[in-house]
Amino acid sequence: MDATDAITGTIFAGCKVMGKIGQGGMGSVYKARHEALDKVVCIKLLSPELAREQRNIDFFLREARSAAKLEHPNIVQVYNFGQENGSYFIVMSHVEGKTLSELVAEKGPFDAAQATEMIIGVLEGLAHAHSKGIVHRDIKPANILVGADRIPRIVDFGLARSISEEKQLTLAGEMVGTAYFMSPEQGLAGKVDARSDLYCAGATYFYILSGQYPFEGKNSIEVIHKHISSPFPNIILLKPDVPLWVSSVLEKLMRKKPEDRYQSARELIDDLKKRRDGQESSSLEKSFDIPAITARINAPPRPAPIETTAPLVDDLNAKTTGAAPAPDGASAGVQPAASLNLARILLHGALTLTAAGCFIISGASGGATGSLSAPFLHSPLTAGFFAVLGTAVLVSALVLKPLKFTLQRALFLAAAAVAAYAGGACIPAPETAGSMAKTFLALQIGLKNAFSSANLLIYAFFLYLAASKIVCRGNWIFKITAAAAYLLSLFFTYTYFRGAFAPEPEKAYFAAAGILAFTGILSAAAAKEFSLFFNPPLFFLAANLLVFAMFTNPAVSVITDEKERVEALRATQENSLAMAQYRGRVRAAESEQQYDVDGNPLEKKILIPPEEIKPAARGELAGKARAQYYTQLGLKISRDLADSAGVLLIALFLLLMANFCFIDELFAVCRKDETFS
Repeated sequence: MDATDAITGTIFAGCKVMGKIGQGGMGSVYKARHEALDKVVCIKLLSPELAREQRNIDFFLREARSAAKLEHPNIVQVYNFGQENGSYFIVMSHVEGKTLSELVAEKGPFDAAQATEMIIGVLEGLAHAHSKGIVHRDIKPANILVGADRIPRIVDFGLARSISEEKQLTLAGEMVGTAYFMSPEQGLAGKVDARSDLYCAGATYFYILSGQYPFEGKNSIEVIHKHISSPFPNIILLKPDVPLWVSSVLEKLMRKKPEDRYQSARELIDDLKKRRDGQESSSLEKSFDIPAITARINAPPRPAPIETTAPLVDDLNAKTTGAAPAPDGASAGVQPAASLNLARILLHGALTLTAAGCFIISGASGGATGSLSAPFLHSPLTAGFFAVLGTAVLVSALVLKPLKFTLQRALFLAAAAVAAYAGGACIPAPETAGSMAKTFLALQIGLKNAFSSANLLIYAFFLYLAASKIVCRGNWIFKITAAAAYLLSLFFTYTYFRGAFAPEPEKAYFAAAGILAFTGILSAAAAKEFSLFFNPPLFFLAANLLVFAMFTNPAVSVITDEKERVEALRATQENSLAMAQYRGRVRAAESEQQYDVDGNPLEKKILIPPEEIKPAARGELAGKARAQYYTQLGLKISRDLADSAGVLLIALFLLLMANFCFIDELFAVCRKDETFS
């Protein structure tokens, strides 16, 4: 029997030792009952072999001192430490559970929601430790214990160091930590602070999500070298169902330079909660391939409705008016023209889609930076070649136009090219990914999130554009379609802003938006041509703006109330401080008597109390609150576009609008030719 096992069944450090439950690098761990506290605890004993060296004793006791300073639900609590019967010990709380590494080995990787909750708990414990000046330096799944209550707790502060501690137990140039989860500065034996713990937490987050280490190698040296110099792998390539924002957080969390990472655990916790709460409902959905929908998305635009095509006008009139159809010879004469028009429509759709693909590849040639200028800095030849090729293909599409130059279609095509380029450039991808790999990743992410709620504003905007394009047509099918598109656009706008901040909307704005929508439907039914005042697009644009306002004002009011509370507290504190200083000056003046040159006492000066500091006016705070709300909303929209590849969806809709304009022009020419034939 091992010498340390002799304590089983005895009283040690005020605890009844029940048995050995584990063996670690520093010594043995026993389960015991603390007699004074009457609770089950753990006793950690330093190995007798290690206790022969003073440096090991110092490490062991430093763990005890570090952990004893901390009292937090996400950190195992230390009750006592010291030396008894020649053995150094630490008495700490007992957690009935398993480590994260054991849970991953048994049940496999966590899903995104579970992993995020676990890592937030770990970060809460780290935030508390960092606030006390303690850096753990060995955060890893094996040091995170999860009890039956599903609360993660940090253990093993054996490598922890107080930032204010003068005595350095690590030798110059000595690395501390575990290679698979070690930060680059630890691998270089450099200065370590709280940001190193965040890097280790990021590696832990990656592991419990994927079941793999961020970097692997044949030995520790190779793994450490990869932490220092190799690009961080994209979690989406290993686990495609992980939300894009998780990949973004991991990429920032595990940057090589500490100054480029999150700067505190609290900053990271806030970002995780904000992204989780804003994206979980849509980003954590599973992706299913629905062939019919996918084929419909990728298919060229369909021709305009039958009633607008010249070749079928006679036949349609014959069915609706009873007139005789055209002779067989005349019908046969128009068939080649109809076939030619169909071919031109298909060719135009193919050219615009090809041009968009070229611009996506051009944007994707910029590596993993996500900057719009990166493609021409990173791979100027590839980016320039595909940009020129895409421009040439767009010019070819413009040559097919049946009428003279139309600014509307040209603007749609130019905007689609810019959106496709931006979509390729902004998609997160590994630094080692080539242009084609990043292009396919962009298309994959775009298809996966095509029906995500994060893209509701995009659908609302393009439904509005499409409805405005057809609302003045005389055909009732177009009018009903336009009215339905307008209402659906309004509903999407309402749903998006309701989900963005979820305030209670103002009923007055809601009623006004409903009245404008109803007026817009009436004007759509009556409109036969553009009217400056009785204008359906104008009514529905105003209705959408009112939907935005109905959520904006309550949200701004909530932010203003919070700012007003903080401002009132600040004014109260400053007034209290000013009055305390004033009373101090009064007491000093009363205790000191001053005399003139003749020795006569001078009259004491009367000190004027300080003026009351008043908090800022609500109007001023409301302006700041509104600016803060618009900033938050802008960040949410830009984050939605980046995480869901919404920019590619914008490019697709712009191409559809350009093709619709082309078909509209083509049929207009056909009608004109039919009229003058």
